[in-house]
Amino acid sequence: MEPLLATLRRIQDCRPAPAEILVHVDGGQAEVVAAVQALNPNIRLLTSTELLGPGGSRNRLIAAASHDLVANFDDDSFPGQADYFARVLLLAERFPDAAILSAASHDKEWQSMQFQRIAMPSGCGCVFRKGWFQRTRGFVPLPVAYNMEEVDIGLQLHAIGGMIVHDPLLRVVHDRAPSHEVDAVTNAQVLANTALFPYLRYPAWLWPVGGWSVIHRVALLLSWGWGVGLLDGIRLIPTHLERYKRYRQGVCSPTLLSWLRLKRWPKNLGDARQLASTATN
Repeated sequence: MEPLLATLRRIQDCRPAPAEILVHVDGGQAEVVAAVQALNPNIRLLTSTELLGPGGSRNRLIAAASHDLVANFDDDSFPGQADYFARVLLLAERFPDAAILSAASHDKEWQSMQFQRIAMPSGCGCVFRKGWFQRTRGFVPLPVAYNMEEVDIGLQLHAIGGMIVHDPLLRVVHDRAPSHEVDAVTNAQVLANTALFPYLRYPAWLWPVGGWSVIHRVALLLSWGWGVGLLDGIRLIPTHLERYKRYRQGVCSPTLLSWLRLKRWPKNLGDARQLASTATN
């Protein structure tokens, strides 16, 4: 809970402040609701008794937002600069057709000072255009969303012509120490998600590529020494696909290939330093 409250304090300290702050409390956590209300009674609170996961929560938050530009943060990520929202407005003006404005949260994402068109947004900090988001099927409400969330919304938007713009000078701090261990349940769920994404979005004739993705993921995790839960993940795949098959809406092959090319080779859109200078904290 403390990371969430720290995030909210950092958001409130931004100048200019956001027009509104919305928080979704997942799974009926009454103590979190009370803590957020005590911090700022003007925060708009949404709650769910069932566990919607990060994607399901974002679906609800974006639907409830009063404005077209909706800045997204995890409970442990927050603006890395006091003028974060000022830069968001400048970006929105610079790229009026962008469906998502994606922030930078680690070294690799600000090695280049170029605006880039990318295939999928940053998971811990981005700004959705509500009008574009509502043209997609939204996020699949997975309790564990790793290996699914960003790639899925990225491909959905690409399929309808939505552009995702990365700005290396729009900074987000992800205040979580990198983990060198993984628990069995998370590992199993992530492996099942690796199969779920191609099942939901790839043309049926390319599902074998999804099978190869699972094999590659297993090999990668074993090379890291993260073998715990992998057998459970393989057993989970058929049930996982059946449970979420109602979300299936495949894209055509040219669209998928175009997205995969963009994922590998982002397109430069100009020097980010020419927009305005912002000072990171």
